[in-house]
Amino acid sequence: MHTNKLLSLIIFTTLSWPMANVQAQQGASPAYGSGYTGTASTGKAASTDHTGHTSNTSNAGRTGNTQSAYSLLWGKTGEKWDTSRIPDFTSSGYQQGRKPIPAYPLSVNVKKMGAAGDGLTDDTRAIRKAIGACKEHGAVYFPEGRYRITDSIQIGRSSICLRGAGRDKTILLIDKGLEQLYPLYGITNAKQTQWSWSGAMILFTGDISDAGIEDLGIRFPDSLWAGHNFHERAYNAIGFSNHAHDGWVRNITLTGCDVGIWIESTAHHITAENWLLDFGPNRKTETISGHHGVNIYGGYNLLQHFEVSGKFWHDLSVESIASTHNVFHHGKGADLCIDHHNHDQRNNLFTNLDAGQGSRIWFSGGNSTPRGISFHETYWNIRATGKMLYCDQYNDARGRSLNNVVVGLDTDLPSQFNNPDGNWFETIDPAKLIPQDLYQAQLDRHHTIR
Repeated sequence: MHTNKLLSLIIFTTLSWPMANVQAQQGASPAYGSGYTGTASTGKAASTDHTGHTSNTSNAGRTGNTQSAYSLLWGKTGEKWDTSRIPDFTSSGYQQGRKPIPAYPLSVNVKKMGAAGDGLTDDTRAIRKAIGACKEHGAVYFPEGRYRITDSIQIGRSSICLRGAGRDKTILLIDKGLEQLYPLYGITNAKQTQWSWSGAMILFTGDISDAGIEDLGIRFPDSLWAGHNFHERAYNAIGFSNHAHDGWVRNITLTGCDVGIWIESTAHHITAENWLLDFGPNRKTETISGHHGVNIYGGYNLLQHFEVSGKFWHDLSVESIASTHNVFHHGKGADLCIDHHNHDQRNNLFTNLDAGQGSRIWFSGGNSTPRGISFHETYWNIRATGKMLYCDQYNDARGRSLNNVVVGLDTDLPSQFNNPDGNWFETIDPAKLIPQDLYQAQLDRHHTIR
């Protein structure tokens, strides 16, 4: 039964994964707002700081040591919000951000359904039994322990939660990956397995809502990553597919993943908060330790308060034409990369991110060339220990980054206001940028207006 479901899922995912190279149209010039007296640059030579003075220095756009800095597209509290350039992202996440994630009462204890939690006994069947016995609007509880899982766990019902005793107390030990259990290498593609970028061992699937997983850890064997050869074991942790919506992942540690969190193109309004992607001692010896940290094909998802402790080939991925209005905020990584897999994604927000080294922030994969360009995206307050380039770094004759907004990137490059490609590059010292988190600022502004 599980094999058929998983194969159906992978076929569905393949059909919904567009590869087209979509060209963007240039946006209109933004309104500068009242009180602006500077001269906007349309090239890379001149820049304008936030006191209205034109400058050609590498620190253009930065303010004095004690002065806060405000974007010309936002202002101090959103009074200059230019909605033609910066979308409203406040409807992303669980229940469009209008309701808190529920705290379901305990319904069933997996140990009372036969789970041992000793790290040796196969608890897969007992966990499935507990999920089937759980009442609506209830939690399947995993007491402190180590629960061995030898097959995929699929949740196809609404109003249910898998809950542990804490991310360091309840550990799900998953023996094998999807490719080991359900081999697809060479079946749908001669030199790839589609488990390399999709599917999950803990999968919320079907037209379900109000379902999630929280307060536990998931750990895979600490074997070395095979490399970017599309033939991983598919140690894929948590996923949402086939119209699953309004779900959540919270207070989770995922260790040794090939793919940490996967959201398929028809899944949407998922919140993932307070999550850590970590690696065991063996994988930590590798320069790159996994394929996708998070791989988002769907839209209107909220990923917040996170850490990527090592490096994936792609840390934060948006993958398809359905990848719109996703929010990545208040996160950090060792050397984060924002992966635009192909050229289909639009209107996503990356804000208040510590990129670590900052050596590969725009590094991307996919079939569209050039890799690493983006369209209609918003990047706000992205810090690093090293200086970064703007998101037109990989422009060439095959394609260019168009109509992006980048404010508060840690860079020595000058500002460019509505440059010939429609990009708005506003150089502000991230430490002085107000607000620090654009998503939170949009929420605050909505609450103030209401």
